[in-house]
Amino acid sequence: MFLFVHFTKVMINGGHLNLGNIPIMLQLTASFKPKDCVKTPIKVIFKPMSTIETQVVIVGAGISGLKAASDLHKGGCNSCVVLEGRDRIGGRLHTVEGYQGRKYDMGASWHHDTLVNGLFEEELGLPLEQRAGFVFDDDEMIMFDKDHKRLDMDPNMVLEILQGELLKFIELQFFESLEVKDRSYYEMIVKYLYQRRDLLTDDQIKYLPQVCRYLELWHGCDWKTLSSKFLEIAHQGRNAMVLHYSTIVKRVASTIPEEWIQLKSEVTEIKRCQNKVHVKTNKNKIYICDYVVVTVPQSVIELSLHPEYRRGRIEFIPPLGPEIRNAFTKTHYSALGKVVFEFENCCWSKERARILSLGKSSTDFTNDVRNAQSYESLLATLQNKTQYHLENGQLWEFPLYFVNLAKTTGVPSFVMLMQEPLTSYVESLQDKNKAYQFFQPILEGLLKTLGNSNPICVDFDNKNATSDQDIPVLKNLITTNWTREEFSLGAYSACFPGDDPMDLIIALTHNENSRIRYAGEHTIMDGAGCVYGAWESGKREAALILKNLQGL
Repeated sequence: MFLFVHFTKVMINGGHLNLGNIPIMLQLTASFKPKDCVKTPIKVIFKPMSTIETQVVIVGAGISGLKAASDLHKGGCNSCVVLEGRDRIGGRLHTVEGYQGRKYDMGASWHHDTLVNGLFEEELGLPLEQRAGFVFDDDEMIMFDKDHKRLDMDPNMVLEILQGELLKFIELQFFESLEVKDRSYYEMIVKYLYQRRDLLTDDQIKYLPQVCRYLELWHGCDWKTLSSKFLEIAHQGRNAMVLHYSTIVKRVASTIPEEWIQLKSEVTEIKRCQNKVHVKTNKNKIYICDYVVVTVPQSVIELSLHPEYRRGRIEFIPPLGPEIRNAFTKTHYSALGKVVFEFENCCWSKERARILSLGKSSTDFTNDVRNAQSYESLLATLQNKTQYHLENGQLWEFPLYFVNLAKTTGVPSFVMLMQEPLTSYVESLQDKNKAYQFFQPILEGLLKTLGNSNPICVDFDNKNATSDQDIPVLKNLITTNWTREEFSLGAYSACFPGDDPMDLIIALTHNENSRIRYAGEHTIMDGAGCVYGAWESGKREAALILKNLQGL
């Protein structure tokens, strides 16, 4: 148990030390009672801070921090430290082991934009034995709904074609004028349906909105909080699933002196002192450096804008400037989560690699669109009918994206992607049996869609083995924990209606003379939200620092 106490003065050998009302955390015994602290002397042991001089401090050992450290070392910098609050490197690249040693990337999983992806190009230039494996798993999606009805490639509904038209409809809205109001993706879908309803069948009106919600599984947030202005994903080449990112993380880390990387070293304060920067950690160490590169996620930096203490928060002295503070009002964070369903054997179709289960559609929705007197009245009518009720287990209110690993890698597992607010709810369950009970209806629907209607045999404890190869035996279930992990607090940067991601990128990177630098997927436009974008940002900051160090 811990107690936070604010002291103004502490008596030391008959004298007083002024502390300026700073909070001190005390660790208490199990027998402590609050009344014990009334008029009771408290013994506080002050551990002296040790100071260490170094040229560069990198905060965070994710891919951007590791790349920056690697390039600094390669460029001749011989004095650097990488401070990581976790007990591992990699940040939001995190490969875990499951049933029978199978591996899964619970963070980023793909090389995106492989025509312009510098990290992917670097991988291709390596000998085969040094590369991380990859597979191109792009495929036409199977789509099914709550009634297990297949909706993909339907010649009567042509939902894939209509989805493309709807995205073009949204894009054209913002070509009309720079003053066009940014609305949520949900509002723009409703606008398309209202304006084009006479050209759409009832089934198209019913199902198209749910098909279009597939983009929630790219951005990690639901259609009501997703900007339509910064919506579309412009792919620069195919996407390759990595097998696995741990290989790349270890490879980059191997080019850094081992003593540079300090795990379980949480940075608590970054202070600018004339031509130096002081970086304080939870281990009573102060690193005095010429440059610091802050690579922690946007969501963690944002904690610095609020006075409340919580783990992971960094105190900036002086505080972050108004340009950065204002930029944070125009950018947000998403929570893309994953659930891995591991089976004993594959007893379903390997027809496709990608499957989308749709959120529920209703006849009432179609009637509301048909009968609306105006666009604004339609929005008002649909508002309450599109609310989420997670406490009642309304799983079918969300689209979910499944990767059929049996098709791509031969592993009899599904990796499911989910979005906020579902991610926070599922990650809060913290129990695989509860998580399975929640997902059971949709998992059964998935298997039925892929040709297996047999009931699922749950065997987390290896007690219910069956010799029937047609029975789907679920051996394990793994969920992410990004929304609850102090050094992540979500997945990656995202745009809500009215946001402009360029504001934060410019605010964090425009001053080349600043000794406090920033890297990460939220600090770069080409590759924003992607691993290679974070990697490029680390490369960028290392090049700038090496150039400046030469002039010192």
